[in-house]
Amino acid sequence: MEKRIPIALAGLLNNVREVAEQDEKFSELIALASKLSAGEQASQTKNALENQSPQQMISIFDRISMNEEPRQNNFHYLPLAPLALDKSIIFAKVAEFKKPQTATYESLLEELGNTIIQTKDDDVTYLENLLVAMQRTTWCIPAAYSHSQLDVSLYDHNRMTSALAMCLAEKTAEEIGKLLGAVTRNYQNTPKENGDDALLKKPVALLVGGDISGVQDFIYTISSKQAAKTLRGRSFYLQLLTEAVLRYVLRELDLPVTNVIYSGGGHFYLLAPLSAKENLDKIQSEISKKLLKHHGIGLYLAVGQAEVSAWGFQKGNFPDYWKQMHADLNRAKRQRYTELKGDMHSKVFALNEHGGNQDATCSICGRESKDTEPIKTGSDDRHCGLCKSFAENIGKDLPKSQFVGLGFATPKETERKSAFDALRSFGMLVKWPEKNKIQFDESVERAVVWSLDDAENWPSVKGTSTAYVTRYTVNLIPMNSSGYPKTFDELQGKAHGMKRLGVLRMDVDDLGNIFSKGLGKEATLARLSALSFQMSLFFEGWLKRICEQAEYKNLIYAVYAGGDDLFVIGPWDKIPGLAQEISDSFAEYTNYHPDFHISGGMAFIGGKYPVYQAADDAEGILDMAKDLSGKNAFGFLEQPWKWDDFIQISYGFELICSIVDELDGPKAIMQLLRELTVEKANCQRKDGRLKYGSWMWQGTYRIYRMERRAKRKHQDELAGKLKEIRSSLEKENFENLDQWGTAARWAQLYLRQANE
Repeated sequence: MEKRIPIALAGLLNNVREVAEQDEKFSELIALASKLSAGEQASQTKNALENQSPQQMISIFDRISMNEEPRQNNFHYLPLAPLALDKSIIFAKVAEFKKPQTATYESLLEELGNTIIQTKDDDVTYLENLLVAMQRTTWCIPAAYSHSQLDVSLYDHNRMTSALAMCLAEKTAEEIGKLLGAVTRNYQNTPKENGDDALLKKPVALLVGGDISGVQDFIYTISSKQAAKTLRGRSFYLQLLTEAVLRYVLRELDLPVTNVIYSGGGHFYLLAPLSAKENLDKIQSEISKKLLKHHGIGLYLAVGQAEVSAWGFQKGNFPDYWKQMHADLNRAKRQRYTELKGDMHSKVFALNEHGGNQDATCSICGRESKDTEPIKTGSDDRHCGLCKSFAENIGKDLPKSQFVGLGFATPKETERKSAFDALRSFGMLVKWPEKNKIQFDESVERAVVWSLDDAENWPSVKGTSTAYVTRYTVNLIPMNSSGYPKTFDELQGKAHGMKRLGVLRMDVDDLGNIFSKGLGKEATLARLSALSFQMSLFFEGWLKRICEQAEYKNLIYAVYAGGDDLFVIGPWDKIPGLAQEISDSFAEYTNYHPDFHISGGMAFIGGKYPVYQAADDAEGILDMAKDLSGKNAFGFLEQPWKWDDFIQISYGFELICSIVDELDGPKAIMQLLRELTVEKANCQRKDGRLKYGSWMWQGTYRIYRMERRAKRKHQDELAGKLKEIRSSLEKENFENLDQWGTAARWAQLYLRQANE
């Protein structure tokens, strides 16, 4: 790979003036890659960084429109500042446009320049460190001054330029020159030459997608035994496994990390040269063998691909190839293991190792394995090597460290004993820092240190060239006073009122359609890459800041957060407010865009409830919320609610708690509201129509009586709050009774005493 790194570097440094002289060697190759990355003709690009004051970048969310009409609103701008999980930095703002001070811009380029000129002893590691530096410093700098809006960062544009340069490098200088001319004429709408159309429609790169299927079952299909210790370890392991598989694919295709479009949540997408097509089946077959050995048929990597022409990178055209790749990916999922040859298919249908031997069955995952052993001395409960490593190695060490070291070496066949053996078979070793140092064995060729949050004091790695990468991760596991993860029994004990846990699942509504249609005629590879980056920044980064607030601190167990969805567990009384806050924050993050919204579902469970059933319960409630017209809803206490309605329920809950708990008012108000709600529902079920009924006059009369009693006792504040409930119901003609009934049920659970 080292011989091809200069091409990737030239693409990555395309628009940085300090190294403009490097473009001369690959001038036409880089110029062509840059045009394809942009997907449109840019004006003034050449002199943009040299002769004009810097401008702020427009949020990519402002470019999304699902009705094919551009949004007519004030644009939201990102500040010129290094990337960090800070609201003032990653949340775009509406403001009168002002050109930022040149000094701010220059300081960002100076930080990048320091990385560029640093001494390097390993070109591959240098390239990755440079990519990280570009992400940190140029994620907010527009790529070019063009006739279109400045919504693509220098980081996104240049890394895709680098990826395309690697793909185009297989062509001869003559082919590149001709294709550059054809692309330029096409973008400028100038007269075409003979053969231009054929050149533009000829494939130039391979779009590859990978999807590890079986992820949800793998994470959630465990018993309640040691669930708190094991669950986060399993989830983070899948993040590590995705990285190991991706790096294995890159290694086998001889490609640098700059060719990756996106990686996370068990998925990855990359650009590869057309020559990679003949190797993909072999690579997938090897990956399948390794996954079969270490995970049986539980985890499978499906691979999809689509050849993309130069015309396909023109704005508005790329989503068609994205759909083709996903169609091929879905086909691969339906035809699992067709890539295997010879007698390997017998491995797929092999019987359990010990034919149902209970002593060889793991009490956590239920899998039979020859390496099972008692969880504790004298215990009948047993765990396999994998579950042991999830609990005692990853699950135990992960909460204590902000960093994790990844070492990359030649893949090595290993026994099926632990999670680390599976990763080693793909060529990746994992180490946790000790005294701010990480030490790998001599087999490691190069290393990467992940920081799971913004960091300054990175651990040192001796004897190995190392890239230092910020990989935002919602690494939240509540810890007890002994320094171990709280059990779910301990966690539910922190709940107010009813001692239960809340399981929350949320995801973005219709995100697939947004990616395929939202950018319309403005869709380009760089813009889709920018959209992926912004979505990941919220779910893998900002979500952590929400959960770290004082109200939720050390109470939220983040099972999974990434891509566009999340799964968290916590004391049930904290979850509704957290769900609302995530929805509100996402709306603000996406500039209150009407096409971006999130739905959620919450289930109640006990501490010993099986995790897989809790996941299914929450998913079912989430699906119920998404069935509501327009989605953008929250499933809570057996019903779907639009977020605006849920805000009213939250207000009603607080009002009722104030009446009963703070003002020592009548507890009967809670049961009354619930009874009226049930009576109304029963009446509606008879003929499906809303009609007047006794719940209306009974509600008015009985609440009014409570008011009168409070007034006779000179409890004016109590009387006023009871009147507020009655007035709200009467004003809405009791159509909002369902909301008040749910608020009352919520208050009953919250105010429940231990002996009730």
